[in-house]
Amino acid sequence: MRINHLTCRALAAGALAALLSTGIISCVSTGAFAPIPSADMERMRADIEYLSADALAGRKTGSRGYQQAAQHVADRFAELGLKSITGDDYFQQVPFREARWGGHQATLMLHGRDGDITFELGADFLAKPPTIGDDTATSAGLVFVGYGVEAPEFGFDDYAGLDVQGKIVVVLDGRPPQLPNEVGAHYASGRTKRETAARHGAVGYINLNTPALEARRSFARSGEHIQEPTFDWLRADDVPGNAIPGMHPGVVLDMPAARQLFMGAQRSLDTIFTEMDNGVVPRGFALPYSATLTSGGEHRKVVSPNVVGLLPGSDPGLRDEYVVFTAHLDHIGVDAAGSGEGDVHDPLNPDRINNGAQDNAAGIAVMLEVARMFAESGRAPGRSILFVAVTAEEEGLLGSDYFARHPPVPPRSMVANINLDMPMLLYPFRDVIAFGAEHSSLGKSAARAAQRAGLKLSPDPMPEQVIFVRSDHYSFVRQGVPSIYLITGREAIDKNIDGTQAQLDFLIGRYHRPEDEADEQISYIAAQQFAEVNFAIAWDVADAERKPYWNRGDFFGELFAGEN
Repeated sequence: MRINHLTCRALAAGALAALLSTGIISCVSTGAFAPIPSADMERMRADIEYLSADALAGRKTGSRGYQQAAQHVADRFAELGLKSITGDDYFQQVPFREARWGGHQATLMLHGRDGDITFELGADFLAKPPTIGDDTATSAGLVFVGYGVEAPEFGFDDYAGLDVQGKIVVVLDGRPPQLPNEVGAHYASGRTKRETAARHGAVGYINLNTPALEARRSFARSGEHIQEPTFDWLRADDVPGNAIPGMHPGVVLDMPAARQLFMGAQRSLDTIFTEMDNGVVPRGFALPYSATLTSGGEHRKVVSPNVVGLLPGSDPGLRDEYVVFTAHLDHIGVDAAGSGEGDVHDPLNPDRINNGAQDNAAGIAVMLEVARMFAESGRAPGRSILFVAVTAEEEGLLGSDYFARHPPVPPRSMVANINLDMPMLLYPFRDVIAFGAEHSSLGKSAARAAQRAGLKLSPDPMPEQVIFVRSDHYSFVRQGVPSIYLITGREAIDKNIDGTQAQLDFLIGRYHRPEDEADEQISYIAAQQFAEVNFAIAWDVADAERKPYWNRGDFFGELFAGEN
């Protein structure tokens, strides 16, 4: 029996206590309310405790601990009767290339009329081991291109009038302040800037540190991670999926060293910084220098699976459309003072293990519970649902990027993505947040479901953080799929709890630290609430007569899906 959303009425917030014991209430086409099975706190507790145990050593991509976690999810999918469409084991194996410096390193040399200046890796500039080749070398003239943004629809084109063919572009970190937050974040991303530079014929890339970036994350702090490996997934021809052939992978140059590039140029770097402080978008120009960039690394292949379970839809006209439910299964492993590989459990040093209970054992546990609620509900929704535990989120959203580009179903049949990442199960709550709600019809689905659960949908409380472009759902957005990312809201039921402060305390004291454990920090009442509202959202989307759509004129819909 199909849900008729027009006959549904929202539940009052005061019904929350009853909901916690009886489950979500939804409407059926007769106008009567039918109970939805309530979420099981103890199942979620068991999943979180297993996935965040020391024995799994932080679930780093490709490690034994990650494989144990993946098998646990696959076993749970099998218990629930979900179908495997990637083989007999629910695994979509993702091939990665891991790059380490080994005996190599990056170099940067500046060439001018008065001779050469050699910059020092770690002190003057930062670089990552390249995944695209064992050794790379590029020597070319330098062209300053301002922010390196090409967004003519917003009145910005930093490449206008500049010839960067065969040149190394010098790019300011960040973006014009006049751009909207999320649009600006898209244009400010390194991937977008490198793709734009390559499209104009550039062969290399130097990103400049700025006072604003230094205030957010200092050059010295970023330098602490210089020895960490880099990852990328591999295409069938063994080329890294996010590499740009012909483009040197690039470096980040600190401000004292960067001033050398502008000596004798049209304007000094400090003048450009002053322009930025005054809201002026700096214009580009050729620099009176050339530079040589070299890099190299040692590679090994790592295979780590996404775990995929299918709940087939019940409507013959809709079941070939798929709602994709995602949560990342990996975490960051063991601190460098331990094994260094994120793979060895050291019982004498458990405090070096980053257990990742909230990030993201909790998201996986909620997704598994939503899958159980669907499997045991007695009737599948009209559309099919893919439940996907993705790998390598911590390496740069790579597992979801691979899945979104290589789905086990026809790409255009994926109609929505609902993503769970670090849901912040810290206290029983009155509201939920859906990052990206304003971009597509999924926002209305989330609002309806929240009302039925006695909750409300709150706006993004931190738009300056541009969360919409920073988790696995964005891999689907880039393929044109309407997507949202859910976390708990900041309004606690207990008025003595400051939800905003509780979330900030977690981020400061536990996020990406060994302290993120399955202890008293986790509220399983919140887990129950969160699973139930996510069930309601997924049901709303999967059973609606019309598939989700981008809002008219939405930037991301027009950019990635070509929709008006």
